[in-house]
Amino acid sequence: MIKMVNLDNIPLEALFPIICRNHHVFTDEEAKSLNISGQKIPCLMMISYKPGITQEELVNIFQIDRGFIARIVRKLEDDELVFRTRGTENRRKYHIFLTAKGEKIVPAIRDIEEKWKKIMFKGLKKDEISKLMEFLNLLAENSIETKK
Repeated sequence: MIKMVNLDNIPLEALFPIICRNHHVFTDEEAKSLNISGQKIPCLMMISYKPGITQEELVNIFQIDRGFIARIVRKLEDDELVFRTRGTENRRKYHIFLTAKGEKIVPAIRDIEEKWKKIMFKGLKKDEISKLMEFLNLLAENSIETKK
């Protein structure tokens, strides 16, 4: 494990990739037995939180290009973790749902994410965690505003 002595001089734009990369490595390692990689996990979990979500909604949530999301959803379908149904109001729009197999692994992934949160929030009090989440949500919203 790499220990950084002083994070004071690391700019904000470098801190987020450090956290994201380590989260990706952690979830990949923890989820090996589930046969799912870190790239698919966020999409699978969002589908579990919002059954019937569309690919376009996933694009907007994750701020990732359509082609990348389409490839992830296709891989999740190939792995029989999700299925798509054509929308009734718009036949070009597909709604995505978990399969029974997908539903079965979601609790294990939630456990992995809880384990990650315990690592990340170590040394923080509940009110500090709440404030941090509030600030991070504001930062995310502000960063999305730059795209308009």
